[in-house]
Amino acid sequence: MTTAAVLTAAGSGSRLGRDIPKGLVTVGGTPLVRWAASSLASVCERIVVTAPADAVGAFADAVAGVSARVDVVAGGASRQASVALGLSALADLDARDAVLVHDAARPFMPVAVFGRLLDALESHDAVIPVLPVVDTIVSGVGGDVRYLSRPTLGAVQTPQAFVWGALREAHARAQAEGFEATDDGAIAQRYGFRLGTVEGDPLGAKITYAEDVEAAEQRMGR
Repeated sequence: MTTAAVLTAAGSGSRLGRDIPKGLVTVGGTPLVRWAASSLASVCERIVVTAPADAVGAFADAVAGVSARVDVVAGGASRQASVALGLSALADLDARDAVLVHDAARPFMPVAVFGRLLDALESHDAVIPVLPVVDTIVSGVGGDVRYLSRPTLGAVQTPQAFVWGALREAHARAQAEGFEATDDGAIAQRYGFRLGTVEGDPLGAKITYAEDVEAAEQRMGR
């Protein structure tokens, strides 16, 4: 069985206050996209990186030498569109192969989580890593506020793992129906595929703001 990955990196760095794509922002002198691709290469034979159309060459340079086959393709207007384009580059996979869908904005997710995801994929079509919610959460802010039951809530992370045939079908049906979701687990679940969860990791937190980069630098002792 082949294990492959789609690594989305087509986002801008505007919220980081940078004038380069987020995936090219460096921590410890290494671009975020390379951190993420290098981790994925520990379990994946193939990786497809989706990058801004005008920065494909720069991203190819950033991941050169990673110990897996890495192809860089232009991403789409949304994350979901970028994932779909990445999946197109993996069209020759077998239906039972495994595909991880990851974000370059979560470059420091421990490899142990990858293992948990792939193990759980033996009994599910799709698996997502989840962290317990530690804050009290409400809905209806600005209107009819409702407190949600914290023990039943979790924060979803990436990478997420899928049986290739299930993910391909789910994305095709979502495109045909015009269904949009913020992650691929939601797409798989919508079309009846078995969705499981594993424990995530706080180190897989998303890098969104400049202080997130600063915190990552500090963890590295720089």
